[in-house]
Amino acid sequence: MKVGLSERESAPTEEGAEFRASKFIGDPQMKHSLVSRVRSLLLSDSEGGAIIEIAVTLPLVMLIMTGIFSFSLALYQKLQLAEAVSNAGHYLAVARGDHDPCANAVADVIAGAPGLTANSIVVTMSLNGTALPQSCPGIKATDPSSTFASAQGETVTVGATYVTSLGVYQSQYSTLTLASQISEIVQ
Repeated sequence: MKVGLSERESAPTEEGAEFRASKFIGDPQMKHSLVSRVRSLLLSDSEGGAIIEIAVTLPLVMLIMTGIFSFSLALYQKLQLAEAVSNAGHYLAVARGDHDPCANAVADVIAGAPGLTANSIVVTMSLNGTALPQSCPGIKATDPSSTFASAQGETVTVGATYVTSLGVYQSQYSTLTLASQISEIVQ
């Protein structure tokens, strides 16, 4: 008589009663079957292959993604610089009556690129190829700039450079000099 079976189930009166009785944990045939199943799972060659593949490829994928993010940041900085230089060029094109349009244009470039370090932006300006200083005020505090008072129809050029670096995981690989320039006709 098997352990855990009622007398009715252990009696071989019904067909298949021996089969039902062998399903219990105490059955040595079941232990052999369970052990063989566990052994086949642990010793199979196909199990764990996906984990190995992930362990090999994940660092490479993360390195590539971080490089893409770093390059995207440099591109975003370039776009900020280009927009700021564009705003300053538009300002100089219409600022003939302002007291110090050069200083205002430099301030526009710095204010127009909030994601960039202000001390690292180098702004250059020229009027018909002649370099302009960072400040070009009028003689008195209320006078318009003498530089731009008679500059209608002339070409003003504003340019800026910004030094940044590409890095992945605290390693700096290269230094980039981002530059942008715009030319406008003074109105």
